[in-house]
Amino acid sequence: RTLHQNAALFNSFIESYYPSSRTTMNLSCNNGEWASAFFDSATAAEEAAAEAEHTLPRYADHTYHDFSTYIKDGGRIEKHKKSDRNFPARLHAILSDEQYSHIIAWMPHGRAWKVLNKKLLVEEVIPEFFGQSKFASFTRQLSGWGFKRLHQTGPDVGCYYHECFLRGHPRLTVLM
Repeated sequence: RTLHQNAALFNSFIESYYPSSRTTMNLSCNNGEWASAFFDSATAAEEAAAEAEHTLPRYADHTYHDFSTYIKDGGRIEKHKKSDRNFPARLHAILSDEQYSHIIAWMPHGRAWKVLNKKLLVEEVIPEFFGQSKFASFTRQLSGWGFKRLHQTGPDVGCYYHECFLRGHPRLTVLM
């Protein structure tokens, strides 16, 4: 669809739900980023956002590149001086330690991991390894390092993954 077709589709959607308010969608492309919609009424904008939140499915880009054979295929890994103490390296050490396997563990395929006991993670593991005690800070770190969470149904629902974070390959964390 073209930009104008998308704008027309959006406007017809808004007008069908909110016939009393005038709404327009002004879109422009600036360096690949799309501008947002402009509304004559702030209430219409809030209602449209709430409606869209309930009707549109959650979307996350889960494009995956396989790094499991990166080293074997001749890929270079340049170790940084802090790469063995950064967040991904410490997380990999925790997941590789059987002592914490009842709290946080790898999935059987080794490409994702899951928090099994959030309470124990916050009370025991996070303060010891990361010097903090809030799960929200932990998840913010995960997001900052590029981990993604799987929200769809299936055996890996609720798991986190990163292309360069694989069981048995702690050296790949320097690529993150």
